[in-house]
Amino acid sequence: MKKLSNLFESDIKVVEKKKIIFLIPVLIVILAAIMAVVYNFAADSPVNLGMDFAGGYTINVKIGDSSDADMEAQKEKIQNIVESYADEDGNVYGIKVSQIQITGEKGSKSLLVKFKSLPNATDDTMQAIVDGIVENIKDEAQRSIPTVEKNGSKVVCSYNIPIESYVSTLKDKVAKLGGSEFVFDKNVSKNSITFTYNGDEAGIASSLSLVQYAEIYAPGKVGATVSQDLLYNAISAILIALVVMLVYIGIRFEFKSGIAAIVALIHDLVIMFSFMVIFHVEFNSTFIAALITILGYSINNSIILFDRVRSNLKLDPNWERHSLANTSIAQSLVRCLNTTITTSIMIGAVAIVCAIASIFNADLYQMVIFSLPILVGLFSGFFSAMFVAPSVWVSLGGTKSSKVKVTPTEAK
Repeated sequence: MKKLSNLFESDIKVVEKKKIIFLIPVLIVILAAIMAVVYNFAADSPVNLGMDFAGGYTINVKIGDSSDADMEAQKEKIQNIVESYADEDGNVYGIKVSQIQITGEKGSKSLLVKFKSLPNATDDTMQAIVDGIVENIKDEAQRSIPTVEKNGSKVVCSYNIPIESYVSTLKDKVAKLGGSEFVFDKNVSKNSITFTYNGDEAGIASSLSLVQYAEIYAPGKVGATVSQDLLYNAISAILIALVVMLVYIGIRFEFKSGIAAIVALIHDLVIMFSFMVIFHVEFNSTFIAALITILGYSINNSIILFDRVRSNLKLDPNWERHSLANTSIAQSLVRCLNTTITTSIMIGAVAIVCAIASIFNADLYQMVIFSLPILVGLFSGFFSAMFVAPSVWVSLGGTKSSKVKVTPTEAK
């Protein structure tokens, strides 16, 4: 890293190439606009809005006392029911589940299912679809098909739910099947039965399956009002943060430095937004949290840069601005690059681990959605602080003071 530091301490010329520096984000925004048009035709929406912004529906399914493995199995089953729901002709509507959350305490757990409205579907159409999904969940969500072990005429059926309350029902099913000598011993097992049966094993599991009707709380609708409130609050928080940062930097350094830093922050927000559009990543409240996180992180690099500028100006107030900016960049670049890379490694590790873990627990995918924009924001923040902000600062300040160039020793 020392050789790299020596390289940056040479007479680099960054702000002289401000046209190229400003062109890079412009090209990214243009690409995002093109991809938005493509997605508008291909996916009926230029951006992938999550339920937090597009609205949608929720279904709360009470599961009761189930193990973690059973809960995961129920989540997968309910997701399949929602996403495979079709009309009378067998045409699948194509509903996509946004998230399934486990709520409640032990003994009264529930699954909160969230999914977006279908594009161009009326409220009446969506309500009819939701009612149909609810009925399917009631019929199928908690169907328990037993594992059958047949040894001669002796049959053992094991279930994945407690069956003590279903004993009489199972006894009738066994009798109807043609079996005899039905036994349920709760002291031995709370979820298995034994009986004698001389018929074919193939029909036992389907004949003795159980349906534990799921209790459905009133389905809910996430309307436009909630979405608008969330968006309004997010924009308000960002604007307030930008104003406070402008005041702080203006007081600590100078007003032009504050303007340059705010331009750099707006650059970061635009690039993060463009990334989400280009790769059609879902916009939700997690993305808003990522935006606010980057606002606080990126400003740190800009403050480091302008602190170097201030220190160098104290050594020579008449230093020519282009040279002053370039020297300050060279003195700050390695430090900011090290910080960015170190942080990116940690955030990248979180994204990778959560992406793998989301295979087993879909809720963890929200951390991936949170991590990816932050990774983009980290490198965008480094670029804007080291290249965009000083270029804007020079453009605002001009080159009026261009006396003899002095290269001061870097302050320790």
